[in-house]
Amino acid sequence: MIEFPTYPKHQFQGREESQRILFYCPRAEINTTELCLALFGSQILMHRMQEGESTEAQASASLSFVYTGETPDALRAALTGQITQSGAPVLVTKKTNVVKAARMVTQYLGTAALGLPGSAHPHAEKPAGQGLDTGPHAIPGDEDLYSENLPEITMIDEQGNLIHASHTLQDYRAEYACRYVLAHFHENINRDKMAEMVNLSPGYFSNLFRQEVGMSFSDYLIQVRVENAKSLLRRFDLSVDAISKRCGFHSLAHFSRTFKDRCGMSPLKFRKSPHS
Repeated sequence: MIEFPTYPKHQFQGREESQRILFYCPRAEINTTELCLALFGSQILMHRMQEGESTEAQASASLSFVYTGETPDALRAALTGQITQSGAPVLVTKKTNVVKAARMVTQYLGTAALGLPGSAHPHAEKPAGQGLDTGPHAIPGDEDLYSENLPEITMIDEQGNLIHASHTLQDYRAEYACRYVLAHFHENINRDKMAEMVNLSPGYFSNLFRQEVGMSFSDYLIQVRVENAKSLLRRFDLSVDAISKRCGFHSLAHFSRTFKDRCGMSPLKFRKSPHS
């Protein structure tokens, strides 16, 4: 159970209360508290519900938020059974669109300040009109996130060691950052922007990403750009300058220097080499 004390209150059974949501996730999720803080910020209160627990606080939930890697038949059955018994709307999200879904939740709760429908619990006092029904509602996927299995990303460090980025990440924020980079490497991305997107300080995000992925965020971003540049260099309809811009490098000189550092040869030489 997550409570939002800084959000607009709602009237429930004749008294004013903070809005709450029920948060469901797989038992295998080892960082539930950190995940909730990353999604909704630090100004929340959390209570781990025990199996079978049924309280008035649970009944007053504004909605149920289901975070899942996939939606097997067993989960589909639960979504139309126990989870919907409170009468609150149900939002279902996956890793690839969980940030979008979290924003929907906070916007949904925040509409109480405007007196709009759909903000409070279905049985609370609110103006007539259309809000979310009890669902469940599957959140549309984010087209701007990489949705396939994470690709093989490797690099050679300063000591000459081959470093492999991990394919299976336990922490949602590190995986989200990887998927964002894979879809937006051509844009102006940096560590601070990415840290803000997952509600972490830059320093904490850097440590988390390195621990989960096995290389720094900047190294991962550069390597993704270089790997995409390699593919584009096999196309002779694009100039090296055009490829550098398409892969997110600030200038041709920056691209050429970075590419040579990572690949041992200039982009033009790579294009002419047999393995290209």
